[in-house]
Amino acid sequence: MKYVIILYLCSFINEPQCFQSNIAPYEFPTYYDCITQGYKISFTHLTELTPEEITKNKLAVKFECRVVGTPKVNT
Repeated sequence: MKYVIILYLCSFINEPQCFQSNIAPYEFPTYYDCITQGYKISFTHLTELTPEEITKNKLAVKFECRVVGTPKVNT
């Protein structure tokens, strides 16, 4: 099986709300490879934002690893 990472940019002001998703342009041969890279890619995405923007909007990146070809599930 191959896996892809799906990233969600979420705000944790009041109720958590994820308002942007992005499928990272990488495929991984194992779930382990996908999930460990997910943390690195999430960190990279956060560092592209300003500290003020992250703090003001209480932003975080949520991610999941999905088998290639699996339909999207609402989160």
